[in-house]
Amino acid sequence: MYDICVIGGGASGLSAAVTCLRDDPGLNVCVIEKMDRPGRKISASGNGRCNITNAKCESAEASLSFFRSIGVETVKENEGRFYPRSGRAEDVVKALVNTAEALGAEMMTDFAVTKTARVEDGTFEVYGISGGEGITVKSKKLLIASGGKAAPQFGTSGDGYAFAKSFGHTVTRLAPVLTSIKSGDISGSLKGTRAKGRCALLRDGEAIYEEYGEVQFAEGALSGICIMDLSRFLKLEGKDIKKEFRRYRVEIDFMPEKSEKELSGLLFKRKEIPGLRASDIFLSIVPARLAEDIVSRSLSETSPGAFAADISGDEIERLAKNMKNWSVRVSGAGGWKDAQCTLGGVKTEEIDMDTMQSRIADGLYFAGEIIDRDWQCGGFNLQNAWETGIKAGKAMAR
Repeated sequence: MYDICVIGGGASGLSAAVTCLRDDPGLNVCVIEKMDRPGRKISASGNGRCNITNAKCESAEASLSFFRSIGVETVKENEGRFYPRSGRAEDVVKALVNTAEALGAEMMTDFAVTKTARVEDGTFEVYGISGGEGITVKSKKLLIASGGKAAPQFGTSGDGYAFAKSFGHTVTRLAPVLTSIKSGDISGSLKGTRAKGRCALLRDGEAIYEEYGEVQFAEGALSGICIMDLSRFLKLEGKDIKKEFRRYRVEIDFMPEKSEKELSGLLFKRKEIPGLRASDIFLSIVPARLAEDIVSRSLSETSPGAFAADISGDEIERLAKNMKNWSVRVSGAGGWKDAQCTLGGVKTEEIDMDTMQSRIADGLYFAGEIIDRDWQCGGFNLQNAWETGIKAGKAMAR
């Protein structure tokens, strides 16, 4: 019989295990992990660098203090992002696992949980398979920190939602977010192009979210941090998913520092450059392939091979408009394998968010991505994992 059983050896589960054993070294704690080693998703986060937190997070300093205490030094980079100074996400995992094990936590890897239950004496039983054999783990308290459904290649396949439901909890609609946005309107020639701009997501013609950043063009899709942040606002409310996606467009301003009128004026001046081809009207302003795409969208009277001097006034205005309002219809979004986070999860109203204990079942706790909370890129979601894990760890140790 364990005092505490943690399902999930990820960010929230490991931080919870470290915290509760620090607060009460006498506790008997086990951490169950489906994969062959803990922290697989942490290791892959931030392109292998692990964006631990962000200066904009209210409890960022508490998380940074926690990591300093286990031997992780951090450095602040652009936009308030904190990374381990070594730039290695593996170092974050090593510090968490080493500390948890040094404090006495038992790591059970290659353990696939199949069922959870509460027995008559009020304790919990966790059933699973490890090494081809059925195993039952018993504990006085249970923390479900098994993550969401995003990035199942790292073990987060959504198992925890079924466990939560078995205890009477409500799970809201789930969707992959912080992922690419698909569109059939994107020219294949743009694949591999990168360009900065102000990106807006429109629903029924109305802008609902916008963000400046680098856009990455893929095969039939847009990506990059700013696009992934837009994906959080693709709310699919009806049953006809294709119809719901058709309500959305992505609109990008590739020259936000100038108004449309100012850009038209600039292009009129560029017409006077001797020998400049119409296809090069945006030379040095945006990458060549994007320039070609905007030109092809805009010129109807003038051949791209003609001289810029031949571009009509109406075409100049269309060029400026398409540079400032480059737009594509949304046809879908990247799936679970490509997503960084899960939209939806266990209802926060059913959890005491100060202790992370269930309001439905005493002794049951939740932490991390399994909860219905998600944020933009930049360390905010990992901050949620550390923060909720630490809260759960403190409460379980009482």
